[in-house]
Amino acid sequence: QPRRHPWCRGARLATSAAGYEERITSTDNATVKHFAKLVRNRGYREECGSIVVAGSGILSEVCGGGGEAGGGSARVLFLADDACVPAGVTASRIVRAPEHVIKKAAGLQSVDRVDAVAELSMPPVAGVAALEGAGRITRLLALDGIQDPGNLGTLVRTALALGWDAVALLPGTCDPYNDKALRAARGGVFRMPMARLTWEELEEVTRRDGLRRFCAEPTADATAADTAATGSKGLCLVLGSEGQGLSDVALRTCEPVAIPMPGEMESLNVAVAGGILLYLMRRGS
Repeated sequence: QPRRHPWCRGARLATSAAGYEERITSTDNATVKHFAKLVRNRGYREECGSIVVAGSGILSEVCGGGGEAGGGSARVLFLADDACVPAGVTASRIVRAPEHVIKKAAGLQSVDRVDAVAELSMPPVAGVAALEGAGRITRLLALDGIQDPGNLGTLVRTALALGWDAVALLPGTCDPYNDKALRAARGGVFRMPMARLTWEELEEVTRRDGLRRFCAEPTADATAADTAATGSKGLCLVLGSEGQGLSDVALRTCEPVAIPMPGEMESLNVAVAGGILLYLMRRGS
């Protein structure tokens, strides 16, 4: 019979589908190494069809969504000795481990404490077909070569919060299942429809749904973002990479929009600028 920990205060027992807990105490354990490799190696994540999500709060957001929005049951769940199963989380296999083992499994070197880390099935990120289930799209965010996973995760989370319909990952954009992207997005990557698209496919989607394509580019002839949104029933906002900016094809095929800024700063971080634009150009604005 599994142990009930006194600090759980009525929380459900930490039991796996098999009805018991395991315990791992060494970072040399094969399961720990498997987790660490999933964190650092994109190819291995794709081969296994798995991602690693760390932190009980994020796990509750991810797995508590239910249905297609939720992350489903964890394949393996590591728990700290004093931790309870996060709300909404189920697991096929539950492992108790000391803090240094959990940090190794989560790929973390920081002093921050992690009470839970899980292996979850990777949500599909396909092509145009991935957006068909989203119905008619009126607000589409397209990321053009975004390389910083923290910025990507923040933009996905912001778009979800502001009611945008989907995210398109254009060529050169980083992996949305990088651990930094997952932490920044929290449960967003499981709830927001995402698709890897070529520029030709993006043109197909925007033409199909009647979306005007805008790109964040503070040129002299750029339209103010709130003005652009007012005159557009459906739109696609393209954000460029932090270092290189927008690609040539974005500059050629999209209308420039800018944030009205009375201050003297030349530019903003892409996650900050993107968040402002997503708000100004949201549905109903």
